[in-house]
Amino acid sequence: MNNLEQGLSAELRDVREETSNINAELIKGFLDMGGVGRQNIAVKYMGQLSERPFLLACLQKFLRKEAEAEASRLCKFWQEQLMNPEWYPFKTDTVGGISEGTINDDDIKLQELRATWGEESYKALVKALVNSFLELKECGKLSDRTIVAQLWNFEEDRKATLSESVEYVCNKVKSLSNENVRTSTRGKRGRCVGRA
Repeated sequence: MNNLEQGLSAELRDVREETSNINAELIKGFLDMGGVGRQNIAVKYMGQLSERPFLLACLQKFLRKEAEAEASRLCKFWQEQLMNPEWYPFKTDTVGGISEGTINDDDIKLQELRATWGEESYKALVKALVNSFLELKECGKLSDRTIVAQLWNFEEDRKATLSESVEYVCNKVKSLSNENVRTSTRGKRGRCVGRA
């Protein structure tokens, strides 16, 4: 029985490695395709903060151009904080015997954020930070805080499966092929053929 278990374990390891390689190639392919138009399936960088909540907060205090510059600076600052494994702005509360992680309102950096930007902006920015922490945790990167490229189904706001990612690429190839056929057919019809 031990040989059977070892064989299955080795086979499982091989399948996982192959799946990981396929996933890596798909991510590379999606990045090579670039983000043209709205995409249901695309690469999402897990743990990377979106600049949008920072821009919305800054627009409440500054004119557009200054708000964009300040939002970029703020986002960069908080991304650096997020990537610091020594910073953990959460505490564990036990409610009804169940442990829950909640934001630590006593965290000095978060207190400064609240004092500088006000309650509404604070809540939006903390929500963005929490989402990024959860993404890092989901990817198993909370300890080293490494941003991870992940195939993402933006329509359903979840990790994309390999099969739907492959299906998406195949559909893109088909639509491009059909577009090329239509373009080349139009080009041939438009030519004048002279008579001798």
